[in-house]
Amino acid sequence: MTTEILPPSPALRPRSPAALSSRVVRHREALLAVVLGVVTIRPVYQAATAALDLPWYPTGDWAVLAMRVADVGHNTPLLGPYSRFGWNHPGPLLYWLLAIPYNLLGGRSVDLLAGSGLFACAVTGAVLAIAWRRGRLPLVALTSVALAVLVHSMGPSMLRDPWNPYITLLPLVLLVFLAWSGAEGDHWAWPALLLTGTFLVQSHVGYAVTVFAVGAAAWALAWQRRGTVPLMPPDRRRRRWLTGSLVIIGILSWLPVLVDQFAGSGNLGAIGSYFLSGSESPAGFGTALGQAARHLAVPDAPWLGSIEPAGLDGALPGSSGLGLAVPILAFGVAALGAWRMRCGSAFRFQILVGVLALAGIIATSRITGPLFGYLVRWWWIVACLFWLSIAWSLLSAASRLVQIPDVLRRFGPVALGFVCLVVTFQTGRNTTSLISATTAPGPSATAILGHLLPTLETELAGSGPVIVQSTGSIWGSYADAIRLDLERHGLKVVTEDSESYRFGDHRSTEARTPEATVWVVNADAAWFWRGHPDVRLLASWDPLTPEERIAYFTEESELARQLTAAGRPDLAEALATGGGNVDTEGSMLAGVDQDLLRRVESTRRRGDPVSIYLGPPPA
Repeated sequence: MTTEILPPSPALRPRSPAALSSRVVRHREALLAVVLGVVTIRPVYQAATAALDLPWYPTGDWAVLAMRVADVGHNTPLLGPYSRFGWNHPGPLLYWLLAIPYNLLGGRSVDLLAGSGLFACAVTGAVLAIAWRRGRLPLVALTSVALAVLVHSMGPSMLRDPWNPYITLLPLVLLVFLAWSGAEGDHWAWPALLLTGTFLVQSHVGYAVTVFAVGAAAWALAWQRRGTVPLMPPDRRRRRWLTGSLVIIGILSWLPVLVDQFAGSGNLGAIGSYFLSGSESPAGFGTALGQAARHLAVPDAPWLGSIEPAGLDGALPGSSGLGLAVPILAFGVAALGAWRMRCGSAFRFQILVGVLALAGIIATSRITGPLFGYLVRWWWIVACLFWLSIAWSLLSAASRLVQIPDVLRRFGPVALGFVCLVVTFQTGRNTTSLISATTAPGPSATAILGHLLPTLETELAGSGPVIVQSTGSIWGSYADAIRLDLERHGLKVVTEDSESYRFGDHRSTEARTPEATVWVVNADAAWFWRGHPDVRLLASWDPLTPEERIAYFTEESELARQLTAAGRPDLAEALATGGGNVDTEGSMLAGVDQDLLRRVESTRRRGDPVSIYLGPPPA
């Protein structure tokens, strides 16, 4: 009988020092990547949780957003946030998503801020996880620095803001990383890409061009590589899972939109009609190239922390498209290096980012009306990804150089990770230091509403449906806050039929009959309404004493006369309605007493009076 001598199992075989060293380095890289992720997410998480302790009465768009999020589950929205052009953004995913943390945290206004911040944390973590898959520690390190700088420039307020132009910013980063991963052969990325793109388009229709362009480019890259990387999983079960998930996500996320189109308001048709037959002229390619040049510039780009200039009306000024020369040259050099050194993955990342930038130029060129900063804030994301893709291509190409010593090749990623960790940590500390001084949106309005609302709630307790109307100001944002507060205290609120696209059909006069009218009266009209015979004063706020207010009216009347005589009756009207630009534009007018202008504007900065009256229902 012979004894067979078996070779030792792989687990028991002695490992060479080089193999053990390589394994230790890989573990250290993974640990360092996790630390980088935690340090990157930490300021975002702190901004989110700090919001829970803030006083906040949402006004304007935030109040409407809170009302529609609260509707989820009983009057569930089928459309997205309203647009100033009279239609809604395509779909309700924003409301549905925010309803989860909003209800779990208690249903307070500040829970919207916290929920938005936690959503930003999840998106940031997902981006870093994909970065690890695509480039391990070096890409995680570079991405962490880029995100840390971006997060610092956004600041705690924007990071946790649920407003649709802001909550969609970080998901745009995720969209590009998912598209890249899908193009590299990660089949699971396609359903996630569809869901992320759907969220962006449904929340703000302005993303439609960029989402479609990036998604199509990713699919084209995957199709071009189908000989080496199959488009679909070889396994039949996985193919069914992928196809089924794409179909389910597409149907569930777009079914509400189709239901509204064919059995509701026809919102998709209204969007199409606006863009195809709008009367306003779009910004054009010259303006779009100027915005691209302003945002892609280094080092004075807004996403890097530079102040974003704005005109007197709040719109962004133009810029020369010649500023694109340096960014385009850097982009081309990096892409050429990646292509020559056969760094295909980095090259494809640059292709997708380049498509994003081109789509951004097209989308900007189609914007109508004043080019306010919030309309193109997503250029911050484009610029961040633009320079990140350049850095990754250059690093990938450099790592292929044969002259690099083995020690540097082995320990270089860890060294880079530690350097980026220091930068990310310090940048995060700077962001965290801003949290304690950052308030909820509209802090002055919150202080005024804190004075008005308790009295209003007491006066209207047990009342029937009321319609809330605003007068005396072009804004009407206090009325939205009062609608939200009354509903939270059990009163049914009615809105005009023309406003149903903002608040939902179930609040319109066709669905509810108001029994009284709550009038929110602003600025000068707040005082003049005190002699109104058909209304009763419920609550009021004025930063001036009655004597100071009478003296102010005297000086305001004289200044209004001078402004009208100087050919600016619009500025005279702004005095009475709380409008802006009176001081800046009035200072350039002949015949206007500048001392009088300064005194009136100094008083106006203390705040416009607000009064709330109760009157009969509309006829």
